[in-house]
Amino acid sequence: MSFQFDHFAAAVRAGGEISARDTLALRQWAWSDGLLSQRDAQALFELNSHARSKDPEWITFFTETLCDYVINGSEPKGYVSEENALWVIEEIDKDGRVESAAELELLVKLSEKAVDLPNVLKFYALDQIERIVISGVGPTREDDAHRNTVTAAEAHLLRRLIFAAGSHGPAIVSREEADMLFRIKDACLESDNAPEWEKLFVQGVANHLQGFSAYTPLTRERAAQLESFMRGSSPSIGRFFQKMGDLDLRAGFAEIFRPTEAARDFDSEVEEAAAITLPEKGWLDHEIAKRAGVDRYEQALLNFVAS
Repeated sequence: MSFQFDHFAAAVRAGGEISARDTLALRQWAWSDGLLSQRDAQALFELNSHARSKDPEWITFFTETLCDYVINGSEPKGYVSEENALWVIEEIDKDGRVESAAELELLVKLSEKAVDLPNVLKFYALDQIERIVISGVGPTREDDAHRNTVTAAEAHLLRRLIFAAGSHGPAIVSREEADMLFRIKDACLESDNAPEWEKLFVQGVANHLQGFSAYTPLTRERAAQLESFMRGSSPSIGRFFQKMGDLDLRAGFAEIFRPTEAARDFDSEVEEAAAITLPEKGWLDHEIAKRAGVDRYEQALLNFVAS
């Protein structure tokens, strides 16, 4: 008997569960033709919200399927459009906040898999984890309701988010992200935080001050322009390579790909990035001065930067 999605969805809405067998059937249903409609994608959010219990593989299926829909469901592939970003936020916010581990994992996975995310989704994802840390309520907590405490799970999620390729650049921590790390540090200063939190705070803020990346992803708009050009220019490109066959290839390629600019001195760029500028020092001094004295997290940061 074939899988009847509408019947299954009705049963889940009535308080049913999603078993391992159901997850497998849903996977086959979702990938049967390689295309997921917005109605289907929205239905997955509804299943996630209404299911009484879910097979552990559900989170993997939910995040993989919705990531593919959001990132590759429109041109240019690999990017998240502003429209899709707002749709994801709207679906998650129907409950007022992130209510499930699947929704939280989806936000992180989108940051890791997309070339770039709209700022609205970047900041929304970070804000959701910060709220869980401060309130002590959320899918990372189970029965642990301690407020103003960073758990190992939350430190891990924050690390994945701030160093994600689709965040503000692979392995680059932005000023907004560094500000968030300081806010969480101040709020959780007297708490019994997971050891992973101090390491993340130090490495995250130090990266903001001294990090370097030679890679800057294309904006979604620029990627769309290039894809449009390639589609409209394919016959011309074909004629170009046909003409190239009549030329001396060695001389031709040497001329075409001759560097027009001096090669970048990456060693110098890395050294320059590692030097803390006056604006960066001013920002750091301002953050540290918010409290009397230097706390242990700040001292660990200062030691790391000075080493």
